[in-house]
Amino acid sequence: MAKTDFRDFMLRNVVFSYPRLGATYKFNTVERRSEECNPRAQGAAYSIGWEMSKDDARKLHAELKAHYESCVTKAPFSKVFGSKQLENGNVMFSAKRNGVNGQGDENPKPTVIDGMKQPMTDLNFWGGSEGNLKVTAYPVTDPNGMGGISLLLDIVQVTKAVFGGGGLDDFDEVAPTGGAFADFDAKPAADPFADIPKTAANDLDMDDIPF
Repeated sequence: MAKTDFRDFMLRNVVFSYPRLGATYKFNTVERRSEECNPRAQGAAYSIGWEMSKDDARKLHAELKAHYESCVTKAPFSKVFGSKQLENGNVMFSAKRNGVNGQGDENPKPTVIDGMKQPMTDLNFWGGSEGNLKVTAYPVTDPNGMGGISLLLDIVQVTKAVFGGGGLDDFDEVAPTGGAFADFDAKPAADPFADIPKTAANDLDMDDIPF
């Protein structure tokens, strides 16, 4: 796969769903639920979902489709893998990092930082937490020959963490600028797509979004 087939996307001010970042999980097809597992187990991955309004999701979907069509692929674009329409009208996307890489070596855990861009030590925050994340989009073809985009999990920033018991830990977003996580510097605009250039598989449902 060409280097240009991988494109970073910075997503801001999203609500997280099903964060599984402290350990790898796989989907139990018998019990129809995710369960913690060894990183070397088949299907093991770190993952996180996030919810977006339908308008914002449509913009992201269009950017991902444009990226797919800029790559050299055999199958026409069909979907963003791991995306799902929600009952409330919003759309959930998801990104993952496999437990092992193509050479069979264990992948490091995704980087997770707080609002001050410091490493988070407690990764057991719940869905409903808020923040920003960086993902890498790349073209794939599934076993049924359907072409689409998968999202590789890179860095997660948690600005508002929800932990067990319903307590909230609010991380101040006035963080030092620059440094290793300069992409996560606070932006004056609230637009989550402000950083996306304009250019012409996991355990969550992979339904296509009917835009």
